[in-house]
Amino acid sequence: MKNTIFLMALLPASTALADETEFQCKSETNGEVIQVFQDTDLSEARLIVQNIEGMASVAHGLDGVTFIHIKPDEVWTMVLHFPTMTYELSTHGAKSFEDHGHCTKGG
Repeated sequence: MKNTIFLMALLPASTALADETEFQCKSETNGEVIQVFQDTDLSEARLIVQNIEGMASVAHGLDGVTFIHIKPDEVWTMVLHFPTMTYELSTHGAKSFEDHGHCTKGG
């Protein structure tokens, strides 16, 4: 177990683990890249937004998923639509902004 924790610490935040699906999303607003790494059990995901990483709960819909990350001072909500591979992101709290763009699966 100690070796596993050590190896995970060596991986950069932008690397998908073997049991994760990666989505890379590019903002149409400012060109930034948002990364989403969804666990194979589909209940959690890692989001990297503006170089800040956070764990998110996942809610599944008919044609997409919603990722919700709650921090003490803000909430991130990202909706990924699978038919069009588009997303909307909103954050509220200490920093508030709206964003949208397109995603690709697997980087």
